[in-house]
Amino acid sequence: MNAARVFIDTNILIYIFSSDELDKKMKALEFLDDCQPVISTQILKEFSNVLLKKGKIMPINLKELLAEVIEISIVVNEETSLIIDSIDIHDRYKFSFYDSLIIATALSAECQILLSEDMQDGQLIEGRLKIFNPLVN
Repeated sequence: MNAARVFIDTNILIYIFSSDELDKKMKALEFLDDCQPVISTQILKEFSNVLLKKGKIMPINLKELLAEVIEISIVVNEETSLIIDSIDIHDRYKFSFYDSLIIATALSAECQILLSEDMQDGQLIEGRLKIFNPLVN
């Protein structure tokens, strides 16, 4: 049986590698035991920005951390068609543009679950992508 493809939003990725919020880290890691993590280049950029901006990591260490994340994940590029798709998702579901882009990318990557702390837990998108907040369950 193939492991489910799970798209990881930036906030969950930050918790996974955090040493500050151990409870959130453990909850996020617990859910990832039996899945294939998927991220986008958008998530990598946001993740890098947060860690650098908050001064939580030195650039050389961030590069090593990014290499680790890339190695264990499927990384999806945002194609121009996904920008168009995200506008439709924004219009239909009323998510922000950037959340809509994450959703469009997760759908394109054939993910079944989107892990996010910021979106509505339990919401089903397009009948095939479920938003799940592992921090409340």
